[in-house]
Order: sequence, then structure tokens, then C-alpha cells
Amino acid sequence: MTLNTIDRGVALLLGALCAAVVVTGLGMRGDAGVFPVVAGALGGLACLGIALGTLRRRAPDEPPPPLAYQRFAVWCLCVLGLLLLMLSAGTFIALPLFLLASLRRLGQLRWPLALTISVVFSALIYVVFVYLLSVPLPGGWLTP
Repeated sequence: MTLNTIDRGVALLLGALCAAVVVTGLGMRGDAGVFPVVAGALGGLACLGIALGTLRRRAPDEPPPPLAYQRFAVWCLCVLGLLLLMLSAGTFIALPLFLLASLRRLGQLRWPLALTISVVFSALIYVVFVYLLSVPLPGGWLTP
């Protein structure tokens, strides 16, 4: 069994799961189903992209691209730091620091661009979740 076949199978299984999430979300009353429908639809689109990516012809002797274990490990450490810092310091201290560190280290962006993206993205998260949706996020040090 080739890697492309395995990838297609996993994409099909996860796509079916995402379709079930969409159907469940559509069956919910009121606005409760909006998030499951959106998340399931985005997951389904990602699975479709993976499945279509496996259709690309590859020479039989072409090795698969190597996994960047070091980059993956750094990203995992950044996510772990985000989660730990989010609980103690708060979302709006941890999120910009996480974005700044990952954009600088993994994205290799310059300081001004990484800082701008971090601040703008954090502001958008604040507006959407705190202001529009009234979702309580961990406040940490910012909460009296």
C-alpha cells in the first residue's frame, strides 16, 4: 500500500467525520449549530485538499519529502508554551508572544512584520471572541 493510498483513505475517513459534524450542526436549534457547521465544512475542505493532493503523479523512485522534525518540535514547544502561559498570564499576553515567537523562528519573518501580524491577529481575536461573541477567555494577570 502506497503513502498516497493511505493519505486518501485517511482523508476520506476524516471527511466523513467532518460531514457528520456538519449534519449534527444543522440539526441543532437556533444559533448553536453555527460553529459545528463552520468547523466541519472547513475540515471537509481540508480533507478534500489532501485527497486532491494525492492525485499528483510522482515518479516511482521519487522519495517522499522529508519531515522537518526539528521545526515540528519547535512548533510543539511553542504551542505548549502558549497553553501554559495562557493559563497563568492570560490569552492576550500569551497569544501575541506565541505568534511572535513562531513567526520569527519558524516563519523567519523580520521583527516589524512578525510584530504587526501578532498584534493585529490578537486584536482580531479580541474583537471576535470577547466583543462580538462574548466568550470569556483566560484573563490571567489582566483580570483583577
